[in-house]
Amino acid sequence: MRAIGACLVSASLAFGAPLAAKDGAETRAMPEGGESPPASVDALDWLVGQWEGKGVRGAPAMESWLKPMGGMMVGTFVQEDADGAIMFTEHMYLVQEDGSLALKLKHFNADLTGWEEKDDFLTFRLVALEECAAYFNALTLRCADRDKPGEGLVAAVRMKSGGELVFRFTRALSEISVPTCDPEITSSSTTCLAMALDASEALRAEILAIHQEMEVAIDALETSEKAFEAYREAECPASGDPEDILCRVRLTNQRIETLENTWLVRLQP
Repeated sequence: MRAIGACLVSASLAFGAPLAAKDGAETRAMPEGGESPPASVDALDWLVGQWEGKGVRGAPAMESWLKPMGGMMVGTFVQEDADGAIMFTEHMYLVQEDGSLALKLKHFNADLTGWEEKDDFLTFRLVALEECAAYFNALTLRCADRDKPGEGLVAAVRMKSGGELVFRFTRALSEISVPTCDPEITSSSTTCLAMALDASEALRAEILAIHQEMEVAIDALETSEKAFEAYREAECPASGDPEDILCRVRLTNQRIETLENTWLVRLQP
């Protein structure tokens, strides 16, 4: 998570580039003798999902959180280097302790050697819990916009040397929120699958719009899109039948992966 270890060891300043907070401190400190407020890990379910942004020296960074389970949330952070290789990773646990929350983490190099000793880890105690925001001692996780909790994540950590590092993440482009469908109720399933198809088509359109802005190989992409639409129509007729809708969702999601992992990567100027 945002090179926390780099913030807490003397080598931190060698990493450089995450954004520094300018309009007031993002992090809070636990007062001497202070106690963590009552809290449940379920209050941080807005963290669940895949997040991406820029990290050390402006290189890509990715963070992900699984849904709460057994009073715990598990998260990972991956920091790339300028060549696209893994610089380091973090393994994180949000745990319920003494009626409150703590964030515990360990760092690993790309070869899986740990930064901390074998049985050691860093622990950040909860200072305050607010709507769409969790303030741990020297570490903050909050929504970029409390009115839009699924769109952005701000993570900040206070360095031992002073100052803060602030990382800003957006929801990963490929993550699609699909409603849960009841396959035993045809009308409900049809409605739900139609919503899923709308969500997939919206994401596909978003990726295509990004490619149009890049103005790279537009004719080739348009030819590819026409071929995909013909293939999808042949495999999954637009009949309104639940099985056909599900087929169209699956093929559209496969197309999204192709657009992200082939077109946007291969054809970047």
